[in-house]
Amino acid sequence: MDRAKSKKIRNIRVIATNIFMSISVVAIVFVLMLIAMGFTFNESGGLEQAGLAQIVSHPSSANVEIDGNNQMSRTEFSKMLSAGTHSIRISKPGYDTWTKNLKIDAGLLTRVEWVRLFPKKFESQDTLSFNNLQGAFFSANRKHLIIQEKETNTLKRVDIQSDNPHADELKLNECLGTKDEIDANGKLSILSWNDDNSKAIAKWTIGDKTSWHLIDFNHPDRSINLSQEYSLSFDSILIANDGATKLWAIEKNNLHLIDLNNHSVTSTIATNIEKIANNKNTVSFINIDNDKKRHLGIFKEGEQNYTELATLDNANDNSIIRLAMGTYWSEEWLAYSVDQQLKIISGKYPNYDKDNKKSSLEEKLNEQIDFLPMLASVNVNQRILVLSGENKLFSFDFETKEKYNVELTSSITDITWLDDYIIWQNIDNKVFARDFDGDNRREIIPAVDNPFPAIISENNKYLYYFDITETESITEGADSPSDADPTTNTEKDLKYTLKRQKLEI
Repeated sequence: MDRAKSKKIRNIRVIATNIFMSISVVAIVFVLMLIAMGFTFNESGGLEQAGLAQIVSHPSSANVEIDGNNQMSRTEFSKMLSAGTHSIRISKPGYDTWTKNLKIDAGLLTRVEWVRLFPKKFESQDTLSFNNLQGAFFSANRKHLIIQEKETNTLKRVDIQSDNPHADELKLNECLGTKDEIDANGKLSILSWNDDNSKAIAKWTIGDKTSWHLIDFNHPDRSINLSQEYSLSFDSILIANDGATKLWAIEKNNLHLIDLNNHSVTSTIATNIEKIANNKNTVSFINIDNDKKRHLGIFKEGEQNYTELATLDNANDNSIIRLAMGTYWSEEWLAYSVDQQLKIISGKYPNYDKDNKKSSLEEKLNEQIDFLPMLASVNVNQRILVLSGENKLFSFDFETKEKYNVELTSSITDITWLDDYIIWQNIDNKVFARDFDGDNRREIIPAVDNPFPAIISENNKYLYYFDITETESITEGADSPSDADPTTNTEKDLKYTLKRQKLEI
């Protein structure tokens, strides 16, 4: 046998094998890349790109049905789905059912984090009672409740995550940053919280007098009476950093930055402020120039001046203007509306440039909505923007860029979040909940006649709300009410009971 010829054939076979294996590896890698990118073959044999759906529910381990087909996996749930709209149904024995037509975009992750199932059987528990409630404020992180009772010199702080909640008493004068006695007839309003919800900006109102305060709930003796400390008449105050050591303040329509550590107030940053919003150390505002034109400006702490983003040519003295801002993932956004015209810009807030003031924000939405927005609200993680008007809601999802128009059966007086994604509404003294996009409207609390809020605790164990009952107290005369004793009078007091429903059954 010709050895040279045999060696040549063997080399050819080796080369051919190596080429085949290389092609196979490349083909396998290519196929795996297509699979990883969500590409699949459809029923017609064509190649199409799918999207990934990720569904989280409370409670977890719920059944998932997609387009009428039961899935083997339960929530938390992830699956590649073809691009387009799919019918989703989430259920669990003992709970109601959640449904949605979910839009899936090719090659993208669609996260549904707001699936909430409520127990079918409503069982309430009494926890704590309060007399003649003056104010009730749930912290933004849904961990605590702050209570003010009428004509008392204490505030009460309740841990609503505890299985056995109790009220810690805080001295009112310390919370208001003073050693002097406080007129207990005043009314407290908590307006905003810092990141860990240990501090809050509050207003204290007695008659026509208002003072501004930074309350430290962990260390009440460190609270500050801002009006007294800086001898200024504030119009508005916002927290500018996580520790609440810096504050944005409007005083006589002028914008300032307060540094509590240095006990300093900056000179005027901008004048004639009409509206303000902030995202920590960045503040946006609407101000008016000498020609009565309105301008949208933005300012970052430490910069020389503010950047003008737009002139609101369609705004006048009678216009209804709303302003909001936030960050979702790494995308910074700003939303503003003039009457029915809503604009949303996002990207990266611009740095001040005295020469050209270029902005890296891009327009994401320019929408003529079909109602006048009277309220605007942003959920805790700043993914959802909601505007409300008479009998209507408009919401925008900064992750999916989807917008939703919602019809209401009755007007909404405040946008109040039950959890991070659900809005609740009191209709004829019954509490209804709906997802931010308007879906899954459900009655969750039977007849309750009170103006105070409801909330789901951050650990998702309890739904809290208030109930009111009348009690009679003897003010004069005999030890007990008697028709025979004309000196005996009774007064009706209101007893507010903090009730809760357990959400895990």
